[in-house]
Amino acid sequence: MADEINEIREEQEQLAPFDPSKKKKKKKVVIQEPVEDLAESSQTEKSDSLPVNDGLESSFTGMKKKKKKPTESSLLNNESVDAGEDLDEIANDEQEGEEGIVLQQRYPWEGSERDYIYDELLGRVFNILRENNPELAGDRRRTVMRPPQVLREGTKKTVFVNFMDLCKTMHRQPDHVMQYLLAELGTSGSLDGQQRLVVKGRFAPKNFEGILRRYITDYVICLGCKSPDTILSKENRLFFLRCEKCGSQRSVAPIKTGFVARVSRRKT
Repeated sequence: MADEINEIREEQEQLAPFDPSKKKKKKKVVIQEPVEDLAESSQTEKSDSLPVNDGLESSFTGMKKKKKKPTESSLLNNESVDAGEDLDEIANDEQEGEEGIVLQQRYPWEGSERDYIYDELLGRVFNILRENNPELAGDRRRTVMRPPQVLREGTKKTVFVNFMDLCKTMHRQPDHVMQYLLAELGTSGSLDGQQRLVVKGRFAPKNFEGILRRYITDYVICLGCKSPDTILSKENRLFFLRCEKCGSQRSVAPIKTGFVARVSRRKT
């Protein structure tokens, strides 16, 4: 009976005239969430309020993190890069060290305001001379002369076979050398048809060798640089020895002849 009464009232209300002043009442809809959904929503709110690291640590407190092992390729690449850098640094250091050593050996006074030392200046002068004159930097050229070849001709004459060859080696005129030899031996002689020096008397090779040594000392070797490249010239009755290397010039003593007895046959 109550249901019928309610239905009748609703029909009457629908059939009643429309009143714009009245507002229609809205029915409130209430939705009940399950308990599990409420727990999940509370956990999400808490996780949003916490930082990322704290949330991860709190959620995985019972587990330990595993460290990743570096691969062999990455290790090899790193070692090769480090080795290349080390080699480049070592090469640069060696180059800088060599340059510094060269500069220090050549100019020891660089980088300081000290006074020059006499030995350093003298060494620098000689270095400049060697750079400008490379021929002076080498060893001194030694002149090697052949020993005199002496033969006997008969019982009273001696033949100097390689006389002309020795004159060419010393770059001296044969007449001047022959004049000196005859003056030192105290005898007389002449050149034969084969350009050999024939001397009167008996003489050993040692006699000619000693005389030639004295001739080289007096008329060939330069006293300044000890060079055999010299020129002997005669000016105003004097002989001058001029060196082609150092340019020095000096006068030499004339050849002195000893007493020679003149032997002539008596007229009968």
